[in-house]
Amino acid sequence: MESRRGLMIVILSRFLLVPCFYFTAKYGDQGWMIMLTSFLGLTNGYLTVCVLTSAPKGYKGPEQNALGNLLVMFLLGGIFAGVTLDWLWLIGKGW
Repeated sequence: MESRRGLMIVILSRFLLVPCFYFTAKYGDQGWMIMLTSFLGLTNGYLTVCVLTSAPKGYKGPEQNALGNLLVMFLLGGIFAGVTLDWLWLIGKGW
């Protein structure tokens, strides 16, 4: 996916999965939850790669490098924050 507008629409449309997760958790079967989680994970990976490859294309030379470094830094920061908060969640539950 190349267009920034298309990427933004697809990324924001993933918020429509929130009611699907709620409905599946309340009324659905485990198979639907596995399918939704798999779909969310696959789209997350694909869209991350699309953003990381298409974002620097509008800039030249050093700006591309700086933007690429910033994108990777924030990606790693988000992964680290997610792992840390998940670990704290497990500690809080007494595991």
